[in-house]
Amino acid sequence: MKVYALVGPSGTGKSHRAVLLANQYQIPLIVDDGLLIYAGKIMAGSSAKREESKMGAIRRALFFDEKQTKDVKECLKKLNENKILILGTSIGMVERIEERLELGGIDQYIDIKEISSAEEIETALSVRNNEGKHVIPVPTIEVEKDFSGYLLHSLELFFKKDNQTVRHEKSIVRPKFSFYGNLSISNRVLVDLIEYWIKKYQEITDFKKIKVEETNNQLFINLSLEINYGLKIKKFALKFKSALKEHLENNTGINVREINIDIYSLKVRE
Repeated sequence: MKVYALVGPSGTGKSHRAVLLANQYQIPLIVDDGLLIYAGKIMAGSSAKREESKMGAIRRALFFDEKQTKDVKECLKKLNENKILILGTSIGMVERIEERLELGGIDQYIDIKEISSAEEIETALSVRNNEGKHVIPVPTIEVEKDFSGYLLHSLELFFKKDNQTVRHEKSIVRPKFSFYGNLSISNRVLVDLIEYWIKKYQEITDFKKIKVEETNNQLFINLSLEINYGLKIKKFALKFKSALKEHLENNTGINVREINIDIYSLKVRE
């Protein structure tokens, strides 16, 4: 299967452009905000836009739910198509989704800036920030039962396909979490989460530096640790990084892009 990824910050119009892009590249499958969409119909998954909180929406979009992930993977196997388009706010996010769905790697990355003008992106951001509107690239009839009271209206697109005019309808919704404003997690909270995790390991006897940087909704972490003498350092570090990455992503919904560990000392047991 050839895997395409459309990347752009939240609210820049990815879902709006997804159908046009799929038509251009003849891509039958779209993964958007936790849903698997096929030929304009929701086939599997659960919409992140149904979540009560922004954090819940992020976790849903990243396929943290095992049942959701299993259902989408089984549906993909049954459909047996050769192209799919994944939407995400960052390269890290689309790679995380691809990894969860076991698609075999991303073949082509497309930035929203490549297919939308600066004016179009600015307009999309304004609508998202000021009105809280979100697009789902499927007809209203597909989503109205799940968005009772939150479905605003539909939007129709017309484009040419095989010398015929094809109509496609999209749904405009306002999820519950959009009423509550933006959610941010301070570095102090992230450091506290990391310290909590470090203290769970008897093999780690001390630590000096915890540095956390967030770029494009991705975390970059640097740690300096003291560990017990006698451990296989590389094996322990890899295991600890994997567990810390899962701990942070499960509790924050933010993609952990990189964890660097510096072992500054080995403690000899008495």
